[in-house]
Amino acid sequence: MPLIRCLLLCVAMPFAINGTVLADPSADEIEAAQTSVSQLTPHDVGSRYGQALGAVQICPGTSTTVKVPALNTVYTGAALENFKTQARKIYDAWIKLKQCTLIDDASECKVIVDESCAAAISEIGPSGTVLPGLMEGPPR
Repeated sequence: MPLIRCLLLCVAMPFAINGTVLADPSADEIEAAQTSVSQLTPHDVGSRYGQALGAVQICPGTSTTVKVPALNTVYTGAALENFKTQARKIYDAWIKLKQCTLIDDASECKVIVDESCAAAISEIGPSGTVLPGLMEGPPR
């Protein structure tokens, strides 16, 4: 299951996924984003960005926070390209998972979706272990 979790970390391109436009971040949100990712590589941050955008596509009751669009402002040049490339890979993995629920064995897909959503909340949810606060989970 760790391989599935690794493959299902998600990402999308800056500001628009499936026609959803993310709000422009404020100066405070940009500064907070820079601080929160200072110990992570652009590749790692891109993974979590994609994870947030992809997870909200399939995990019921989840949403991204204002921290997500600010991540697009942290990098420039080659680092930005690294961030975007990884974000797209991860986001695409989530979209493939979403399609799995439509065409493959429903019970097997449900288990994978449930595990992936739980991992996303654990890693990037309000009390996340990797990059907290990128998404909010379903109300309990």
